[in-house]
Amino acid sequence: MAGEEELGKSGRSAQALLWMERLVWILVYGGLLVFVLGLAVLQFGPHSLGGKGDGMTDAEVLGYFLLAKGAIAVAAGVVVIWLRSRWK
Repeated sequence: MAGEEELGKSGRSAQALLWMERLVWILVYGGLLVFVLGLAVLQFGPHSLGGKGDGMTDAEVLGYFLLAKGAIAVAAGVVVIWLRSRWK
């Protein structure tokens, strides 16, 4: 009928599969970008330039935060890839 989504043999719509593939790209590449940004913040933080002090600086906290969030996004992208591979 007009207006209905075309369903595959598994009952999954083509639009749902397309959405999942886009989500994979966003999570994996966005996560890698955030991870590398976290590495750059850590590498060029105040302590890397010879600064002294006790505890962590705000730049280091931000760097580790970005590293963690980027790694989580990449891991989520890998899980979505695995879920997509299980759809048949």
